[in-house]
Amino acid sequence: MLKLIPTAGNFAPPDFAKETGNGLYSQARWTNKVALDGKFSVLLQKSVDYASCYTSTPENGCAAFAAVIVSGVEGITIADLSTIGFSVNGTCGAGSPRFNLYYDTNGDGQADGVAFYGCAAHVSALPPAPDWTSMSASSDAPDFCYSFGPPIGTCTLDANSTVVQLSVIVDEKGTWYIDRVQAAGTTTGEPNGT
Repeated sequence: MLKLIPTAGNFAPPDFAKETGNGLYSQARWTNKVALDGKFSVLLQKSVDYASCYTSTPENGCAAFAAVIVSGVEGITIADLSTIGFSVNGTCGAGSPRFNLYYDTNGDGQADGVAFYGCAAHVSALPPAPDWTSMSASSDAPDFCYSFGPPIGTCTLDANSTVVQLSVIVDEKGTWYIDRVQAAGTTTGEPNGT
């Protein structure tokens, strides 16, 4: 069964220690204010933009993200993961929101690479409802992919690779509501996994 787990990361000054959980710069949580199906969606929000990371001071706290982890697909093959998708209320950009797929190629359960599937590159023809956009992608055909080595950078994802982690993530400034997350032939969008 698929289950969605909202998570956020905030890397605050002065030491920028990695902290997960909602914080000053990003939020990820269930909400009943906006929903496509059922009563809930996942709110993903980031309050600082990417450009400020390089043009201002560290106090901007630009190292932040908001995501929803898709639990229940760990260890299955890319062939079994098949089509992945989600619906979004908010901008369907090239990089936010997107799927991040960490994959294993040698069977040790550790990520050997990461693949990206941007929302804008995979927009479905018909919107599911006003103010909503859906995206759908074949998990074996990412927009961009690289391995952690060796060789570093070469995409090593194939149908027999296994899923280490799949998530819908935002790392740009804005607010999004995520619903109807699809993977491994199942769709979910409620806190209890239905």
